[in-house]
Amino acid sequence: MQNIYQIIKLVGKAGLILCCLLGTSSTFALSSDIKQPVKIDADSVSFNKAKGYAVYEGNVSIQQGTLKIKATKIEIFAPDNNIDRIVAKGSPVSFQQTMDDGKLAIGKANNVQYKVKAKQLTLSGDASLSQDKDAFSSPNIVYSIATGELKAGGAPTGSNKKPGRVKAIFYPTN
Repeated sequence: MQNIYQIIKLVGKAGLILCCLLGTSSTFALSSDIKQPVKIDADSVSFNKAKGYAVYEGNVSIQQGTLKIKATKIEIFAPDNNIDRIVAKGSPVSFQQTMDDGKLAIGKANNVQYKVKAKQLTLSGDASLSQDKDAFSSPNIVYSIATGELKAGGAPTGSNKKPGRVKAIFYPTN
């Protein structure tokens, strides 16, 4: 079960790395990656300083060290120059990072939302996390970075889809 929590922390890093783009420090990022430059590539970007809103659209790619995020669209909501939430959308949004133990952790979901103040990350729409052979998937995953609590299952809120099932495969460690 420890491996899945390492994977879930990676998901939080995806949202937290976006906070770093606007100057918010991240205590959850790997020390080797957080010291690397952030590289963003997108078809377009627009900012509205008065509203505290930024959007990157079209084949969005973000890389910092071993952390790589790909999405169709990433929105950053920062009223009063304080980041409130970050929303990434894609078919799917994907992210990966090499962990401290050298293993590659990979995640995907159609929508990823990170609420900064609540330190809550929501993956919805065919969400999956994997590291090495271990894998975890669910229609909806909600993770509290503050408390370490994870909830998974069911269709995303407001969806007319049938509730899905949580699936997990964990291999014994030596």
